[in-house]
This record gives sequence, structure tokens and C-alpha cells, in this order.
Amino acid sequence: MDYLGGLKTLAERSPLFSGRNLHLVMIANPVAGGFTIKKRAEKNKKWLVDAIKAVEDKPVLTRSISSSLHETRNAGHAGEIAREVFLSALSDSDTDSYYLVIIAGGDGTSLDVQTEYAELCYVGKEERLSDKVCLMRLPFGTGNDGSDGRFLDESLRLLTGKAHFEKQSAVRVYPVQGKVSEQWFAFNIASIGVDAFITHMTNKVKHHLPGDFYKIWVDLACLFYSMIYNVGKMTVVMTNHDGGHVLNQNGRFLLMLMGASGYRTYGSNQKILPDDNNVCGVREMALLRKLQLKNGFKTGKHCHYPETILCKADKIVIYYGERILLQLDGEARLLYPADFPLTMELTEPFITVIKVDQ
Repeated sequence: MDYLGGLKTLAERSPLFSGRNLHLVMIANPVAGGFTIKKRAEKNKKWLVDAIKAVEDKPVLTRSISSSLHETRNAGHAGEIAREVFLSALSDSDTDSYYLVIIAGGDGTSLDVQTEYAELCYVGKEERLSDKVCLMRLPFGTGNDGSDGRFLDESLRLLTGKAHFEKQSAVRVYPVQGKVSEQWFAFNIASIGVDAFITHMTNKVKHHLPGDFYKIWVDLACLFYSMIYNVGKMTVVMTNHDGGHVLNQNGRFLLMLMGASGYRTYGSNQKILPDDNNVCGVREMALLRKLQLKNGFKTGKHCHYPETILCKADKIVIYYGERILLQLDGEARLLYPADFPLTMELTEPFITVIKVDQ
């Protein structure tokens, strides 16, 4: 299946790019499950064929269109490719030129590309990038929690139906030093605690065995997390952008997280932010209680549990004195007491994406 050719057909007929000299760039991870798992690949091909049929009688609206495919070779390569594309877009003096960067991979590939976008546009103040480049994140991975649509048919409707451009925020995370070189971004959810441990262990297993092991590690984490990482006392200060107080919390927490917005999932559709609240914390509890409640965290029922804290905040500052794992869109790293207080805060909207008209 010629994905690039099919997506080009859809894009050149989309009113979003009418009158534009469109540059379509596809960054694909060829070993992602959406390409390699036979059942998923067959569904994706069918959905693309159906989408092409839906627009075959529509006229070409772009002034011109070019397309290119870049396949990733290793971890981090997607970011290197993306940076070159973004720099080319910034140096393009054609006022009618526009770049649609399509990410076809898992959450890791998407994180790499969007991090480069953030480094240039947000950190580097190259704000023109958000007016020249739009990102489209296709669900070709295992989790697909940060993609534009849970399945490919939903994603393709961004090009075949009525849609508009929209700018989204990211979660900026930085340790106590606050140095530019020591800041990270999440475009879905940033978190610390047991869920980061689950992500870390799932990724370790995935390097050796294909498949989705997240749910297995949810069960194992109930038993082993507190044996490996001490769940110490934590203080969390939550505020708005203007510094207005939202909430202060103290205690022993299994996890604390911030989403780029509410209504977010992670770990392959675990409904951790089931409403418009973008901050969630879960207090430590006895093992039997963990086993009783764990399924509720998959479906969003945890918002009714007394151990759960949900609220809206633009910034949270976390004070902690133990080792703990940080999770950023499915990628984990280890933090130490010297990294605290740790700050998570929403950026101003700067990432241009496509949204279906309501």
C-alpha cells in the first residue's frame, strides 16, 4: 500500500490547503505495529482505500503539492528528520508555501517530532513555525494515546471531512535547576510514580518481545512498585498561570500527573483523565485496596475514589525527597531528590494541528 500517495490524494483535495503550495512530509517508523502487525496493517490499508474513494470525485484544491517519505532507523532519528524539515520550512520565503508533517508511528516517534517542534517554536522563539507547519499524528503504534484519532479511519477524517487548524498546548517539565538544557516536554501526559514505572517496565519488555505488556505490568506494579521505589511524602502546589492558588496537597502519592488538557488517556486507552480536569493524583493505599480499584483506573471510575485528586491547574510544583520515575508520553527517565522541586506547567498553545469541526 502506497500510504504516501494515498495521503497526498487526500491532502490535495482538502479545503484546509486550498491555494497553497503544499509540502507533505511523512515521517514513518517502519517497524511500528500499524505497519508490521498483519491484522492492524490490513485494517489501515482498508481505511485508507475507503478515504480515497470518499474524495475521488472532489477537485484538487492545492496550487501545487510535493511529497516525501522519511523512514526512521533508530530511537531519536525521527527528531533529527523533523528538525531538518522544520528548518527548511522556516527558510522557505514562499508566502503560499505550507508544510504538513505526518507522523506515522507510535507515541515515541510522535514525541521525538513534537519535541523538536517545541525546541524551535517555543524554546527558540521561532513562532513562525506554527504558521508554516501543521502536525498530523497517525495511530500506527501500540498505545496511540497521543495520536489524532484512536484509529486510522478517525484520523483520515481530518483530511476528508470539515476541519480547521487549531493550536494546542504542551506540558513543560523542568527540575529545580531550571536550565534550558534540563527541560522536557509532554504532548499528552507527564507523570511521576507508579504509572511511569509501568511504562518503563513495559518498554524494557518490548525491546525483547513484541506485544502490548502494559496491562500485565499494571497488575505486577500493584505488587512490586513499593518494594523497588519508596513511596515517600510529597507536597504538591497547584496554581493558575497568573499565580492564583488552586490546591495544595501533602501526603504519600502513588502518582501525580498533568495532561496537556482533560479527556486524556495513556497506556493504550487507560482513561486516567476522564473529564475536563487536567491534573490527577492518587494517594498510596494498601495492597488489597490497589487490587480492588485497579480496573477502575482503566475506565475512568477512579474519579469517584477517595484516594483520587482531580483538578484543573496550569502549573504544579512537586516537592519530593526520593528517587522516582518520570514519564513523558510513554518514555521514562529516573529523577533523584536533587531534581526537586519539579515543575510541570502548561505552555501557551503553539502546536498547530487539525481538528474536525463540531
